[in-house]
Amino acid sequence: MSAILAHLHDFDAAPSRGVTLPDGRNVFIVRVHGQISAFVNLCPHQQVPLNLPEGSFLEAGGELIQCGMHGALFLPESGECVFGPCQGCFLEPVAVSIDAEGNIHLARE
Repeated sequence: MSAILAHLHDFDAAPSRGVTLPDGRNVFIVRVHGQISAFVNLCPHQQVPLNLPEGSFLEAGGELIQCGMHGALFLPESGECVFGPCQGCFLEPVAVSIDAEGNIHLARE
């Protein structure tokens, strides 16, 4: 099985977190309405990390992923941009799985 990226309890205090994959890619994982999603940490608008300046990956209400540089909003279920300069574009998804102990791993390809 692949390396553990995070654990479900990591999202009790904060619903999002950035991680680095074994291949060096920076990704982020969010938990919204109990569902875990993961995406490469690059906004499709200007290819900058979404959490710049340093901050969370979710907007204040905790419902949508937000780019800190220009305010684009993305659906956590699909990564689709629903507001902002890259509307209709998508974040690059990262397939993850959750084992019986609540560990989050890269999904087997």
